[in-house]
Amino acid sequence: MPRLSKLIYIVFLIISDISALFVSFFAGFFIRTEILPKFFSPLKVPPLPFDTQLRYGLLYAAIFVVLVLMYEKLYTKRFSFWDETKYLLTGVTFSFILLMTIVFVSRGYQQFSRIVILIAWIFCLFLFPIFRLVIRKILFSIRALRKKVLILGTSQTAKLIATEIEKNWSLGYEIIGFLNTGDDDPEESVLNGLPVLGKTDQIGELSQTLGIQDFVISSHGINQDRLLEIVENCEKVADTIRIVPDIGNLFTMGIAIENWGDILFLSIARNLVKPWNIFIKNIIEFFTTLVLSILLLPLFLFIAIAIKIDSRGSILYLQERLSWKNKTFKCFKFRSMYIDGDFRLKEFLQENQMAKEEWKKYRKLKKNDPRVTRVGRFIRKYSLDELPQLINVLKGDMSLVGPRPYMPREKEDIGKSYPIISRVKPGITGLWQVRGRNILTFEDRLLLDEYYIRNWSLWLDIVILFKTIKVLMTQEGAY
Repeated sequence: MPRLSKLIYIVFLIISDISALFVSFFAGFFIRTEILPKFFSPLKVPPLPFDTQLRYGLLYAAIFVVLVLMYEKLYTKRFSFWDETKYLLTGVTFSFILLMTIVFVSRGYQQFSRIVILIAWIFCLFLFPIFRLVIRKILFSIRALRKKVLILGTSQTAKLIATEIEKNWSLGYEIIGFLNTGDDDPEESVLNGLPVLGKTDQIGELSQTLGIQDFVISSHGINQDRLLEIVENCEKVADTIRIVPDIGNLFTMGIAIENWGDILFLSIARNLVKPWNIFIKNIIEFFTTLVLSILLLPLFLFIAIAIKIDSRGSILYLQERLSWKNKTFKCFKFRSMYIDGDFRLKEFLQENQMAKEEWKKYRKLKKNDPRVTRVGRFIRKYSLDELPQLINVLKGDMSLVGPRPYMPREKEDIGKSYPIISRVKPGITGLWQVRGRNILTFEDRLLLDEYYIRNWSLWLDIVILFKTIKVLMTQEGAY
């Protein structure tokens, strides 16, 4: 991207952040002066005027925020939405801690409203990511400030890279096409609907004619010498170079880079098998689940009545599932099938070969499952049949977020993934739920479960919970 375009992009982001900060301070001042005094008599004493709040509060906050976010490279480096949100929340919180420190230690601001600052901080946590998302949406929709990128490689990994870049539109990258990395690459002219423009020997020429300075290299099938040669060609014209390593199943692992003197290590983490992480996760999820159970009680009652009216049988369905530490537990679900569902399924599979193959691949039927009732189809569509699993969380059998709760008969199919998956509690939702749900193959679910366990963090759980809400509303991958 030319320097002028970079500068314009940075200016727009700074304007976005300061605008979010201004709206947050205005909301904080309004709540402090117009709403809180009605409930708390000590707050009837008015704070300093709004222009003073802006002059000292907003001014210092803006300086701190811009400097901190600049240090975190949030004006120069492009992140996916959720990664950027994580860094924004950290940076904004640190900036407000600095601001509150100055307010508390400075005797010159005795009447300055700490409450305004606190409320403004809370609003900032939501408004900063939203304002940035909106400004990018506007800029990218008019094709302004987009960065062109070339993917070097034509392997399956290269196709996956293209899919992920297109999915994360907020990155602002426009894929121009692919390049072959070797003479033995397949002679394909189009991949993922994008052209294969030539070979990596043409990097300099294509960069100049197409205005491309960003490259992503898929190192699958490339030996080290050839990879270094490709990188050297890119370095002559590149702004950024990213390499996706060819390390097979290590993609499912949490990998951190460590330096011991002059030696570089790839450290493999298993975040969710560490006792302290498990303890923190269990405590937070227990109280979150308790609140959710109380709030959703009316919905529980409505679904229970609908099930009882629709078909014979109990309201709840108890199914044995695999738990952690090689144990099993009774998983609670709203009954969504006829009580003779297994017999209906057996007959259906005997008569329908395509359905039999689908069952073998997915362990589910996408359409026309003969076991499912009318109410069952609706509650499964929105995953409402999973709600009673909140009871399992309170009992300690499950987590809110975790690997898929597999059935005992699937233990053999889980195979080599079982030792790591059995170390943690299964979850009501998880990466498998937000990355495709029922359209994923059994093997895909295992890979996602392993990735989650190795890369777990509280932030990842928060992201999954928010994405779960989106998936349920859009019915993505549901049937």
